[in-house]
Amino acid sequence: MTKPKKQHYVPQFLLRNFALGKKLKAKLWVLDKRNATVFQASVRDVGHENMFYAYNGEAGSVDFEGVMEKLDSKAAAIIQDVISEHRLPGPGENFVWLSYYVIAQMLRTPVTRSDMDNFRDLIVQKFGKEIVYQGDTRPVADYGPEDSKISSIRLLRDVPKLAKMLQEKVWILCEAPDTAPFIIADNPVSRHNMIDRRLRGNLGLKNDGIEIYMPLSPRLSVQIICPRLATATLLVPELANEFSGAMANKEPVRYRPENIEFLNSLQVQWSERFVYARHREHLEMPLDMLRTHPMLQEGTGVRQKPGEFDGATLL
Repeated sequence: MTKPKKQHYVPQFLLRNFALGKKLKAKLWVLDKRNATVFQASVRDVGHENMFYAYNGEAGSVDFEGVMEKLDSKAAAIIQDVISEHRLPGPGENFVWLSYYVIAQMLRTPVTRSDMDNFRDLIVQKFGKEIVYQGDTRPVADYGPEDSKISSIRLLRDVPKLAKMLQEKVWILCEAPDTAPFIIADNPVSRHNMIDRRLRGNLGLKNDGIEIYMPLSPRLSVQIICPRLATATLLVPELANEFSGAMANKEPVRYRPENIEFLNSLQVQWSERFVYARHREHLEMPLDMLRTHPMLQEGTGVRQKPGEFDGATLL
């Protein structure tokens, strides 16, 4: 059986939740941040690259398409249950598979590879083309995008180990009102932290205050927060009742429009290039963000001068 050449880094099952039409006819609206254009496209034609999970070169041979298909199949059924039942899975197999999916979705997008490329360029700029990493036979400058590709694919082997950190956190289901739906992007797992740790970074999975978000549909999103932040939330009188019920019963917390706008802004900030929505008008806020902050065209990650970048830390 011939493997599909077009391999999705944001799976079609998730994108279809934000589209109109069914199966092969499903379409959504797309914002290209590079040139601030908006167009409608088929779910089949977005969130993918040719042979994204396959590598065959000097560093060996690897193909993770089959592994990702299995994970996506598991996650699709679990997420569909969450959407239909308005409830997150409790402790058990489905919860573990969902944590695997969230971590995999963090690692599997082009952002991971561009970060590797950009970080390598920063090292060369600072230390010169002859710098060598810990006795390697090649200088750092000799590595290129294909090396980043196989390294990023191999990172997916660490999904079970990294997912354990998510399993130790507090999971909350967020619900949006009809008038302020969630959008999604080509790097849909976003992170935020209100605690400023300056140059040490504050977006690692182990950092106190870390918040992780992944939209599931225009109506629902997963929020994953550190236990200390969850405890602090329960000490706020106007939040305690609603969030305590959500944490205990896995039922959704209804967010206000301003909360949704903030989470949607994270999708824009964390996206590498494309933002997706069910209706064109849902992309007006991202367009306004690009007008007022043109630097967002480049996405997040490792792009600034050495010592000034953040957002690259995973742990």
